[in-house]
Order: sequence, then structure tokens, then C-alpha cells
Amino acid sequence: MTKTETYDIIKTENARVSILQTSHFTIGTSPYYAHQHGLAVDIYQNLSLENYDVVSPISGKVIKAKKLIAPKAKFKGGIDNDYITIVQNIDDTELVYKILHVNPKVQVGDLLEIGDYIGTTIRNGYFAYWSSPHLHLELRPHDDAIRARGGKDFSLNIEKNKKLEKSINKNQFNEIPLEIHSVYPEFLLAKLPTKYYHLIKPFYGIKGNTGNMNCILDGGIPHYKYGTIISQQESIMDSFNSVYFGQHEIGSLQEVRGNFGFVNFNHVKFLLNNEEIRGISLFLANFPPLIKLIPYDKNLKSSNLETTQYLSILSRAKP
Repeated sequence: MTKTETYDIIKTENARVSILQTSHFTIGTSPYYAHQHGLAVDIYQNLSLENYDVVSPISGKVIKAKKLIAPKAKFKGGIDNDYITIVQNIDDTELVYKILHVNPKVQVGDLLEIGDYIGTTIRNGYFAYWSSPHLHLELRPHDDAIRARGGKDFSLNIEKNKKLEKSINKNQFNEIPLEIHSVYPEFLLAKLPTKYYHLIKPFYGIKGNTGNMNCILDGGIPHYKYGTIISQQESIMDSFNSVYFGQHEIGSLQEVRGNFGFVNFNHVKFLLNNEEIRGISLFLANFPPLIKLIPYDKNLKSSNLETTQYLSILSRAKP
């Protein structure tokens, strides 16, 4: 497969995870343990519901490729199995990468490079009906590669910057105008105006704030109950600080680890054109990412593209 331009989202002395320039990714937009504890990343080459050929975000030697049983999907096109692929890091053989949700076209013994074709995405009963196909990735000890819990801590490949950008709460809003990107029966994809994004080089995400410091919000709010915020510098967040989207309090920090803060979301409500929706799913990218809006109605029509959309929040306002 022709190599495609990528950039590093995780880079340490021995580990490297690199994704396509056009991809979205998330740490916290998931209800599962590894994501709630900052131990996994989901990588989306696109956010549609169509399966696609996956390029590898890691390099190493394939030491396991196995089919697994999964819950039966409750939506059209879903299957009742999953696949696990374990790739051993060449530079540190005690470190392996665990990949889920990709039907592998590689075999045990194959050597992979970043950008190689490794298989095709699937959707199964672990996915909500609004979940887009993606590659789930964890860094694991060689002797504990498969369990649902465990995994190695990691940090995002954030550029060092000693200057901290304090929040001065510019984004006071009652409604946010949305530029609709695409409409599916299950959700809408939209882009927000530039002022609602925050850059922590090289990553963009939706701007939040905690303790009067800007951060990136990452999670499914409020439908996944828990999420993550990403800060510019490590250990600048105090536990149990409130987390805000503009002036709206959306949750509270329960734990901090490095650049990650782990958030319990409040019972906030999002409205799309004054009609309550299930919630919004957030992502990161090296460009201002799309957001996913999930209405309760699963039968959205493409005519929504022709109308102006407005997002509003019902929550406790920042004093």
C-alpha cells in the first residue's frame, strides 16, 4: 500500500503511534474502562458509518491475530464477533500494541510499518448505534496483552510550551451556530466557529476551561457520563475543579494524570434548534475537528443540511 502522510500522536523513547493527517481520534469518547482511565485511543480515518481499509498507526511484529466473540449488534450491518491483533514493539520487546475492531489481513510473523494496510474495520455489539468504525489501540505489557483492564499509561505528543494560556471566558454563549458537514440517520457531523476550538500543538479540540485555564474537552457529553480533558502542561489541574464549556458547568475533575484530567459529567442537556438531543461526541485532530450530534430520533433526513442549526446547553452557569 502506498504510504500516506502521518503525524505522531504518541511518541516516547520506545513507543510511537502515528495517524493520518486527515484522521480524528479520542481518548475519552467511550464508556469503556480503558478510555475512562486514559489507557486507550480510538482512531477514526473518517467519521461515517461505512467500514474502510485501515492503515497501521504503529510498527512492529505481529504475534497474535485472533477472532473473538462479541455481543450481537442491535443495528443494521453490525456483526457478533470482534478481532484482536497484538503487535510486538521491535525496540522494546516487553511492550506490545493491542488492536481491536479491525478484521486483520496480516498474519503472525508479519512485520508492520506505520502506514501499512492491516485490515478492515468492523462494527459489533460493543458499539452504540451512533458509533463510527475505528481502530482501538492500547499499549500493553508483553505478559498482559489481552485483558480488558490494565494497560500502560501514555501521554500525547504535545509540544512543550512554558507559557500557560489563562481563560478569560470569552466564549459566553447561549447558542452556537453550527456548520453541518453531513447527516446520517443516526447523527449529524458539524463544525463549530473557530473561537470554540483550542489548540494544544499539534492538536485541536473543543475549548473548555477548568481552574481558569483553557483545555481541550474530549468525551461523549453527557451520554457516556465520563470523559477526559487535555491540558497544555502536566499537573496544572487541581482535582475536583469544575469543568466548563464557555460559561456552562458540564462536569467536575475526579483525577489528574499528567496532561489528562478525568471528568464526571453533570446532568447537562444539549438542545439542537431548541429540541433536546442525547448528547455530543467530541474528538481531537491536527485541524479543528468535527463534532457528532446525536438526536434521540434515529431517522434524520439530509434536508437538515439545508437549514441553519443552533446548539444550546442547559446547565449551571459559571459565577
